[in-house]
Amino acid sequence: MKKHQFKYFVSLTLCLLVFASSCNKDFDKVVPDSPDNSGNVTYKVPKVLYLIVDGARGSSVRDAGTTTLRGLIDSAVYTWAGLSDNTNYTEATNWSDMLTGVKKEKHNVLTEDFAGNKLSEYPVIFERIKSLRPNFRIASFASSDVFKAKLTGGADVSESFAGNDDALTSRLVDFVKSDTASLILGQFGGVEAAGKAAGFDNKFAPYKAAINKFDSQVGDIYAAIKSRPNYKNENWLIIVTSNKGGNYVLPPAEDDKTIFSNANVNTFTIIYNNKYNPTFIPRPFLGNPISGNAVRFKGDPDKTVATLSGAASNEFNFGASDFTVSVKVKKGKTKNTSKGDYWYQWPSILGKRDRAGWGGDNAPGNPGWDICLFYNGWRFFSAGGSDFNNGIEVGGLDFSGEIWHDLTFVIERKADGSRYLRMYTDGVKGVTNDPGGAGTYDGPKGTRTSPVAVDVKLRGEPNFNNNAPLRLGYAPGEMDGDYGNINLNMAEFKIWKVALSEKVIKQFACDPTMDSSHPNYDQLAGYWPLNEGAGNILADKGPFEAPFTLSGTYSWEKFSDLICTPSNTNLGVLVPKNSDVPTQILSWFNIPRQETWGLDGRVWIAN
Repeated sequence: MKKHQFKYFVSLTLCLLVFASSCNKDFDKVVPDSPDNSGNVTYKVPKVLYLIVDGARGSSVRDAGTTTLRGLIDSAVYTWAGLSDNTNYTEATNWSDMLTGVKKEKHNVLTEDFAGNKLSEYPVIFERIKSLRPNFRIASFASSDVFKAKLTGGADVSESFAGNDDALTSRLVDFVKSDTASLILGQFGGVEAAGKAAGFDNKFAPYKAAINKFDSQVGDIYAAIKSRPNYKNENWLIIVTSNKGGNYVLPPAEDDKTIFSNANVNTFTIIYNNKYNPTFIPRPFLGNPISGNAVRFKGDPDKTVATLSGAASNEFNFGASDFTVSVKVKKGKTKNTSKGDYWYQWPSILGKRDRAGWGGDNAPGNPGWDICLFYNGWRFFSAGGSDFNNGIEVGGLDFSGEIWHDLTFVIERKADGSRYLRMYTDGVKGVTNDPGGAGTYDGPKGTRTSPVAVDVKLRGEPNFNNNAPLRLGYAPGEMDGDYGNINLNMAEFKIWKVALSEKVIKQFACDPTMDSSHPNYDQLAGYWPLNEGAGNILADKGPFEAPFTLSGTYSWEKFSDLICTPSNTNLGVLVPKNSDVPTQILSWFNIPRQETWGLDGRVWIAN
C-alpha cells in the first residue's frame, strides 16, 4: 500500500507541475484535486456553486471594500478586468453566453425578449451535462423570472423570485446546507437595479451598498456550504462573476480608449477552490504610449488634404525599385455608424494617384498607389502598368478606432523577377481577401475573419510612377456616401527606398517616433512626423526636405493615447469572458466537451 501511495503522489505532483506551467492554455479536462490522506486514495466529490451578479462593474467590485469576495481571492483565479459582450449590453445576451458557453453569433440571443434565438441548437450547459450524465443533479435559483423561463432547461430544480434577492439568498442558504445537487446556480439582480437607479460607480452610495450587500449574501451561502455534514469529503469550485458592467463615463485620466475603458463590459470573475494558489489575471498589454499633436483629416465638405509640390513628389517615383510606406493612423467615427462606429467603405487616406479607387477603363491613365480605409480594416490599392491596367485591391487586417495603429506595406522584387506586396498592421502580416488574377499566392485565400500571412505576387509590371502629388488626406474618387467620408488623425509618415524586412517591421511598428537607431534610417526617402501643432506646413526630416502643405478645413489636436492595442478579439482570450464559465464547469466535472457543441470558452488554471 505504501508503494501505491508513493506512485499516486508522484503522479499528482507531475500533474500539478504540468498545470502550473500551462496556465494560459485551453484544456478539455481538468481533474479535480484529491484530498490529502494517509490511507487508501479517496477522491472528494466535485461540486460547483455558480453565482451570477448582474451589472457589477469589475473595478467597482474591486474597490467597494468587500470582505467575502476579498477573502475568496486568496485561493482563486481572479480578475477585475473580465469582459462581457462588447457590442450588446443586454442582460439576455450576456446570460446566454454564461449559460450556453457560446457567443451571440451562435446562440443569437440579441434582445431581452429572446426573439429569434438558437437555443435549440446551442442549449444551456445543464442540458449538455444531462445528455451525457442523465442522473447528474442540477439546481438553479434566479432573481429574474425571465432567466428561469429561458435559461434553466435541464435543471432538476428551477425557481425564481421576481427580483427579490433576499428571498433568493434565504432559499439558497437552506438548499446548499443539505441537498445532493452537484451544480447549483444563483442569479442576483440587486446590483443591476441599484446601478440603473443611481449610477454604475462606487461614488453613487446605493450602488456601492448593493455590491456590499451581495458580498454579504455570498458570505451567507459560503458559510452554509461549509456547514454541510459531508463538506470534508467534497471538493467545491465556487465561481462568482458578473454578467456585465453598466453605463458610466470614466474620468478622462482613466480612459485609455480601449475596450477596458468601456464600463458596460467591465466584469469581474473569481474562480475559487480551497487548494488553489492566488492567481491574478491583470489587464493585458494594451499598447505603447504615444503623444503629441495631429491634424484632423476630414472628408467632404472639409476636404482636408496635405500635398507635396510637383517637383518634390517626383522624388517618390521609384520606378522598378523596391520601396516601403508606413503611417500611424487613428480612426474617428464615420458619419454613418449603422454598420459600426469605425466602418468605412473605400476612401483613400493617403497615396500617389490623381484619383482614388478603381479606374476602370481609365486606370492606365491613373497609375500609382493608395492606402484606403476598407470596412473595419484597410486596403492597398494600385493600378496602371503592363498587364496591370485595372489594378488590384488587397485588404489588410482590421484595426480598432480611437487608438493609434501602424499600417505598413512593402513592394519588393524577388528572385523570380516578379514584384510582391507585403502588408502589416501593427507589425502583424496579413491579407484579408482574395485579390484575384492581378495578385496570386499559394495557400488558402484570405477572408475578413480568417486572414492569411502571405506575400501577394503582382501580375505583370505595375507602374507606380506618375505626375500626381504625394498626398495625405482627402482625395476624390471611390467612396460610398457617408461611409466614405474620412475622419482620422495621422502621424509618423515614412517612405523608405528599400523593402524593409519582416523582422524590422515587427520590431519598430509600434515605436511612437523614429531616430537613427532604426537599422534602415539611412534608406529613408521621406519622414514626416506630422506633429507641428500649428500652421499649414508639415516638415520632412528626410533627405529631400520636402514639406507637405495643408489645405481645406483642418484643425490641430493634442493627444495622449496608446499605439498598437490588440484587437478586441485578441484581448478577449487574455482575460475571462462570459462564455468561459460553462467550459470551466465541464472541466471541473471531467465531462469532455463534444466537438459538435461548438463551445467558445476556455479553462483558467490556478498557479
